[in-house]
Amino acid sequence: MMTFRLATINVHSFRNPKNYDSNVIDLVSLLQPLNLDLIATEEIQNNNHWTNFCRNLGFEHFIHGQCGQDYFANGIASRHPIKFHSNQSDSFSYSGGTRALLQCRLDGFDNLTFGVTHLDHLAEDPRLKQIEYFKPHKQNIDILMGDMNALTRDDYSDDYFSKTVFGQRKKSGWEKPRFDLTHLITHEWDYQDAFKLKNPKIKDEQLATCAYGTRIDYI
Repeated sequence: MMTFRLATINVHSFRNPKNYDSNVIDLVSLLQPLNLDLIATEEIQNNNHWTNFCRNLGFEHFIHGQCGQDYFANGIASRHPIKFHSNQSDSFSYSGGTRALLQCRLDGFDNLTFGVTHLDHLAEDPRLKQIEYFKPHKQNIDILMGDMNALTRDDYSDDYFSKTVFGQRKKSGWEKPRFDLTHLITHEWDYQDAFKLKNPKIKDEQLATCAYGTRIDYI
């Protein structure tokens, strides 16, 4: 059986959060050992950082999906030729900005459509509006990836949820934890959470994908 390795990462414009210098080389050094076939990225711009990132990882084929605010654009890089791609941007006027969905099919993988999105970082209602507008399940997107900025309740023990997940949001004045988006995608649209399938017992800080101790990135 053929192994196909893929990942998703929010690169935050390829800027080191401490000094805002380029972190392309640092990211490449972390990702190179994974020998990925495809990577989906969020918060890229169609510039030299994106090009250098792809080429240093050995990806000869890469695309950029424009968004209303270009810093929220998405990208896909692949070792296999990209035979089709399209980009869809929403037109909602949320304070978190407009968002987009980039999709593609690869040469030799005609039965698979890959999609990447990056949803609102402020509230669940805009995230729901955005994903319902994109309708990935209606577009026959088989593998949906990206920074959803959304939570899954089963990711956390009761104690961790109370202290870290709920506690962080209360302390910061953010919206209380909601799980509507991940429930919609997995229970109503029947997408499977790839990480949970492979790691059903991992919880709490072990699965965190952001600085606040939660998992918000999905395949």
